Amino acid sequence: MEGEILLKRKVEDTDSEGDSNPLKNLEEKVSDLLKSFQEIKKERDALVSALGMEKEKSTRLEKKLEFISQEREKIKLRLDQLLQRLKGVGG
Repeated sequence: MEGEILLKRKVEDTDSEGDSNPLKNLEEKVSDLLKSFQEIKKERDALVSALGMEKEKSTRLEKKLEFISQEREKIKLRLDQLLQRLKGVGG
């Protein structure tokens, strides 16, 4: 049944020269497809690598921002304490 669906031509209608061209064309297309696939894989790997580096950079920047925010809060607290001491001296 499957053979009937796939092969509609009769055996005597095909010749060896006619079969080699479609087969050769198919081989070339498969080869081109595999080359394209390999190129896409390389591109994907490069993008994954770049994404990983950007994630690391983002993580470092987030930590730095958190540190700076903490330092800012410490400075604000110290300034408030100094202002309170100055108010106490002037009063």
